[in-house]
Amino acid sequence: MSALWIKALGPLEVIADGTPVAVSSGKPRIVLETLALRANSVVAADFLAEAVWDGRPPAQPGPQLQVYVANLRRLLEPDRLKGAASRRLASRPGGYQLTVAEDELDLLQFREHVTAGESAVAAGDLAGGEDHLRQAIELFTGPAFPDLADIELLGPDLDELEEARLDAHQDLIDVELALGRHGTLVGELQRLVQQHPFRERLWAALVLAEYRADRQAGALAACRQARSIFAAELGIDPGTRLRELETLVLRQDPCLAAPPADRHRRIRQRLNNLPAELTPLVGRDAELGDVCSLYRSEGCRLVTVTGPGGTGKTRLAMAAAAQLGQRMADGVGWVNLAPLTQPQQVAGAIAETLGLADQAGEDPLKSASHFLRTRRLLLVLDNFEHLEEAWPVVLDMLTAAPELRILTTSRRCLGLRAEYEYELAPLALPPLDQPLPPSQLREVPAVNLLLTRGRAVRPHFDVNSGNAGVLSRLCHRLDGLPLAIELAAAQLRHRSEAALLEDLELSLTALPAAFRDLPDRQRTLTATIAWSYDMLGPGERLLFDRLGVFAGDPTASAVGAISGAGGDAGPVCQEPPPQDLPAEDFLAALARHSLLRRYTDHSGQSRVAMLHSIREFARERLYLLDNPAVVRRRHAEYFLGVAEQGAPQLWGSGQVEAFRLLHSDAPDLRAALLWATGPGGSAEVALRLVGSLWHYWELTGDVAEQHRIAVALMEDISEPSASASVWAPALSGAATLCWTVGRYDQAAHFHRRALQAFESAGNGAGMAWTTMCLATQAAQQDDPVTAQKLATEALSLPHASPRTRVAVLIILGLLAFYAGDNARALDLSRESVEHARPLGDRALLGNTLVNFADALEQAGDYDAAEQSLYEAIGTALEFGTPGYLVALLESLAGVYTAQHRVEHAIRVLGAASAYRIDRGIPLAAAERRRIDAMIDKARSESGPIRFGLAWAAGSELTLAQVVQEVQHGGRYTVDLPPDSAPRAQESDINPAPW
Repeated sequence: MSALWIKALGPLEVIADGTPVAVSSGKPRIVLETLALRANSVVAADFLAEAVWDGRPPAQPGPQLQVYVANLRRLLEPDRLKGAASRRLASRPGGYQLTVAEDELDLLQFREHVTAGESAVAAGDLAGGEDHLRQAIELFTGPAFPDLADIELLGPDLDELEEARLDAHQDLIDVELALGRHGTLVGELQRLVQQHPFRERLWAALVLAEYRADRQAGALAACRQARSIFAAELGIDPGTRLRELETLVLRQDPCLAAPPADRHRRIRQRLNNLPAELTPLVGRDAELGDVCSLYRSEGCRLVTVTGPGGTGKTRLAMAAAAQLGQRMADGVGWVNLAPLTQPQQVAGAIAETLGLADQAGEDPLKSASHFLRTRRLLLVLDNFEHLEEAWPVVLDMLTAAPELRILTTSRRCLGLRAEYEYELAPLALPPLDQPLPPSQLREVPAVNLLLTRGRAVRPHFDVNSGNAGVLSRLCHRLDGLPLAIELAAAQLRHRSEAALLEDLELSLTALPAAFRDLPDRQRTLTATIAWSYDMLGPGERLLFDRLGVFAGDPTASAVGAISGAGGDAGPVCQEPPPQDLPAEDFLAALARHSLLRRYTDHSGQSRVAMLHSIREFARERLYLLDNPAVVRRRHAEYFLGVAEQGAPQLWGSGQVEAFRLLHSDAPDLRAALLWATGPGGSAEVALRLVGSLWHYWELTGDVAEQHRIAVALMEDISEPSASASVWAPALSGAATLCWTVGRYDQAAHFHRRALQAFESAGNGAGMAWTTMCLATQAAQQDDPVTAQKLATEALSLPHASPRTRVAVLIILGLLAFYAGDNARALDLSRESVEHARPLGDRALLGNTLVNFADALEQAGDYDAAEQSLYEAIGTALEFGTPGYLVALLESLAGVYTAQHRVEHAIRVLGAASAYRIDRGIPLAAAERRRIDAMIDKARSESGPIRFGLAWAAGSELTLAQVVQEVQHGGRYTVDLPPDSAPRAQESDINPAPW
């Protein structure tokens, strides 16, 4: 303990060298408390005299002050040698200074604890923040600096200290609410609002605590009481937060929720030969419950667990059998069918499991059926897929034994009427678009299994902020397949998770055989897939091999396009397969073998999905075909058709559906582009793909790779053999991609070349569009004169499309905005919105709405700006493009800040910042300055604790969750843009640029 301890946040206490010291006289106490109130700072002698004599000091107060100070020095430093300078209470030019450390004065301790609490909360350590803030509050044992209470001169200092105490107390309450301790806070908050009725933050905390304690009536009563007090005593309405809380309570909004506990007597021997569990079942709690619950369905006696190899069907069946067996009077019989090679062997294996193998000469099926007739037993038949012709055995046993239950595992169902199929999917995967914090990531089934099995070779293996992203990507690369995850985890003994991911990104063959106790067909992932592949017929194998050309989930028509009849792509060293069955029948067969999955997408199209591991196996088989180049060309040409059919729809009222369709095929569109620009590809196919898809890529906001490919393509083809009608759109698309990534000079170069190409092609609409693009670039490069000239020229061209005309209005509005002509900027931005609405182009409308909102905000019309941004957010939600959405949310946070709705603003900014950091998406310099100014203003207005809590909460939200909060907590509904404005028919207006 320190040699000195001064308590002034309550009755004055002084302890010097471990002994309590009495400071009895009134004026020396005032001197000491005044110096302590301004500890470690020089207090002028004149100020001290004014305080000691309460504004009426004697003519010569200096000598008397010196006496008081000398007496205090003896009290504070009893062992100080005579004549030695005081270390504690020193004379300074013009005054005196009390020098103390943080652990020697409770006032300094209070400030230290508050600062530490703020830092802990900002770092996400709410429990640590709560501890520090509680210690800070508990230092107050009564009115602070009691001997100074009646001294007018020190009133502001004491008021500031009391305000700091109340702020700390409110911060503590906010942290406790964030920790879910609302139940213990209601009484305390009711007392505090009575003592401090004009502190809106306390009322808001009371409302939230009452609501979370299931006292909605109490919450509403608190809102109304606060409104009544504010109106009667202050003549004002409560602030934004209280008003919004009342609305949220009335509609019981989810955002207010608290943050996230044998009757059968056995009369004969019970069968139980279940294999011992060598490893725990991880991440399958829901699936285990589903399988067990099926048997509770009326009439359910046969369940088949199906799924691709490596999904853990056997392991789930073991767990389900152990649980179901507790309700089976005669136990569980486990039959491993994997070693068998002939369907005729199945009945004998079952009889052996039941202990009937010694009954020589009897039909094993009859023996088993007779044995099971009166028994209540669960029979598990594991690995049935290669013996499916033995299905009559299952049917006969079910018919003979009414209390028998059978559980089978297979890569395809048995096809019996009595059968309930349970398709086992891979383990649930963590999101990649918004990485979860480690505490939540550990609970994701795929990650949980990876950690569990990883600790078997690396005992302290865990997830943290440094490897969370790598582990999430690892689980996705492994398809969430339990077998693949276990094989990968075994590799962590000698390599890091980052190195393992790098290898697996190249090929899943980086997973070698890891366990000796697995059957050969499961020693590697490739062997597991080959087990199913070897059971296919020739035609099914050929189609499977050709499916390796796809990068995503193709439609049935895409599969048909690459599976043309003929032997041009027949397999090596294999007789030509029969070609008389259509691809649809082959697809159905592959689905029955669990090598693919059929589903219907949002547009009603039938699609084919394959796991990464199975697709990689198919891709390797593709290269063993006689002529895989034929399949790849068919693939590229088919998806060029998809692009050229869908891309024009991106400019009009059908753009959302067109965008979704193109997005569904994005992996294969990319694969087609890579083939077209690679060795043996087609320059014309590549040019047409760039000319068609650049606007789709622009809408996604993810153009880095496409930009590099397009630029290389344009630079490699100096004298294009393609016609100007093909070359011009490709140049214009490449220019826009350059612009999007900030290569402005390169963009201008390609746009000028595009202008010449459009002119050669006689395409006036293309010329107007390109001129408008050059005007935009001039404005961006701070050349308003050129920008104005080019924009006016584009507007005057006779074939300018409606979209081009709207884009010109946007440019002119921005030029006026930058020039400070706010009235003209507002008029032009309003006009651009009015002209954009009839076109049905949601992306264009969203751009005009953002500019309109900026002009409205500059004019001080925050409500209208907010409403405009909500409508723009609605357009972004239709596309599902988070890169565009995050910028809109940041603009909305600016409006919130201007409206003093700082908590909303902070949460939105926290989520946006986390999104940008996770994806490495920087802000432009001007935008960075704008966002930093918002953050500084919000932090200043809210204080560090409220800022830290709101920022931390926002950082844990996905953009979708933030939009949901905005929709529930905002003044307007985030919805699709209204259709009140007239919309032209597609036949009347083509909004495409050329």
